[in-house]
Amino acid sequence: MPRRKRLSALLLALCLLALPAVAESVLAEPLRVAVAANFRATAERAGAAFERETGTAVVLSSAATGMLYNQLRHGAPFDLFLAADAERPRRLAEEGIAIAASRRCYARGRLVLLGGPLAALKTPGQRVAIANAAVAPYGAAAEAVLARPPLAGVERRLLRGASVQQAWQFHATGGADLALVARSLVGDADRLELIPADWHAPIEQQAIVVAGGRETEADAFLAWLAGPAARPLLERDGYDPCP
Repeated sequence: MPRRKRLSALLLALCLLALPAVAESVLAEPLRVAVAANFRATAERAGAAFERETGTAVVLSSAATGMLYNQLRHGAPFDLFLAADAERPRRLAEEGIAIAASRRCYARGRLVLLGGPLAALKTPGQRVAIANAAVAPYGAAAEAVLARPPLAGVERRLLRGASVQQAWQFHATGGADLALVARSLVGDADRLELIPADWHAPIEQQAIVVAGGRETEADAFLAWLAGPAARPLLERDGYDPCP
């Protein structure tokens, strides 16, 4: 065999040997999930359990729901969006960025008050931490609570965090007297008051699969998250089941 042909055959053999490694690296690509700040810790535990069962790694990026929505609209490479509301997933479906048929509720959040009884919200001069309602559904729920009589009109200093996680941090570090945050962020040892569910619109947290990503794996993770295997994780972190 001429030298040139022997060299070509050798290169072909090397390429064929490399194919399994290439395929394995493709299969090993993680599922990229954009997750609302309130659900980050729960999603970490859920992702770890899902990986143990399926072998699919889950990589999370968390921020306020509105921030993640804007990132997705500008082409952020996520496969699944776990929002803290129903509005942003619906918009993504209408805009053709996500798959409308995949949109579903995966949890219902609860709002709590940290730092005192509900009556403390009527005390003037309090520093109250809430999430920014423009980007965080828990912030919108907090504003609805503060707008209820007899809480409306009370002079207080509102500290708005970029996410509900940051609002919790304001209180945890002593920067706020009170905080209206997600139940999921608060430990059992913390002093909290559960806000009555009818004091604000339901916090229905919906998810949607992003078009053009790892759709099959995203569907599988979402089905797992909405199924019986994840129920103990959700209940442990203070979420109510979807209706």
